[in-house]
Amino acid sequence: MRRDGFMTMRALTAAAMVAIVPATASAVPLAAHQAVYDLKLASQDAGIVGAEGRIAMSIKPKACDAWDLDYRFVARFQQAEEMTLTDQQTTSTESRNGSAFTFTTKTFVDGSPEKEVRGEAHHDASGTKVAMQSPEKKSFTLPLSRFPMQHTADLIQRAEAGERVFETKLFDGDDDAEKLLTSTAVITPIEAEAKDGRPIVRTALAPEIGAKLADMKSWRISESYYNSDSDDDGMPVFQTKYVLYENGVSDDLTLDFGTYAFTGSLKKLDILDAPACQ
Repeated sequence: MRRDGFMTMRALTAAAMVAIVPATASAVPLAAHQAVYDLKLASQDAGIVGAEGRIAMSIKPKACDAWDLDYRFVARFQQAEEMTLTDQQTTSTESRNGSAFTFTTKTFVDGSPEKEVRGEAHHDASGTKVAMQSPEKKSFTLPLSRFPMQHTADLIQRAEAGERVFETKLFDGDDDAEKLLTSTAVITPIEAEAKDGRPIVRTALAPEIGAKLADMKSWRISESYYNSDSDDDGMPVFQTKYVLYENGVSDDLTLDFGTYAFTGSLKKLDILDAPACQ
């Protein structure tokens, strides 16, 4: 299972990722936290017999001007007589105002290093300037593109405003960014309400997790990603669905890579302390 089968940063953006933005972006302060998701195979072809995975992530404040993300996705694939273990590890820092982004992603296959992607990006008047250090040094300018956390922050703001479709250009740390990644998201409110008018937390969540998400509004996000590799018939390169809570926590994931798909759920959630920032 080579790199084209791995979850890239675009999956982090739209599926398992937690949005951390200034409190003014939502009526509810968004939470720094640690989360664990268990994944199981939902559909497959290309000779995949079975697969399972886990995502572990932590988002913590870096003073009051940025957020640090540690993210790890490990998956085991069974293909006929061959078992393959993939391990993708990402660390990144994104400014709270969405203007700057640094990133390192290391990929391992069966314990051996496969690839490292490392670089930084920032916005200026001409667009989004990217400087890659690895796998090769190169610089280029993209049309103005959202970084991962700011993109999810936009989704929450637009959901709060009642918008139902949102399209934007993205830069997620991919070394093939010159293929110009774009996202189209369909936002659907989850209308389940208790008799007292307070939102109902999904019953599939463990009680100790559900208590941390009580009273939160939520939306079902269905997101499709396109670039210059997308099919002529309009099929995206990647699709995902997930539930997004107003405090930034995501759950109930579907990650569709085309030749296979994972579903996943939130298995552990720890809300972390964060400094009071103006």
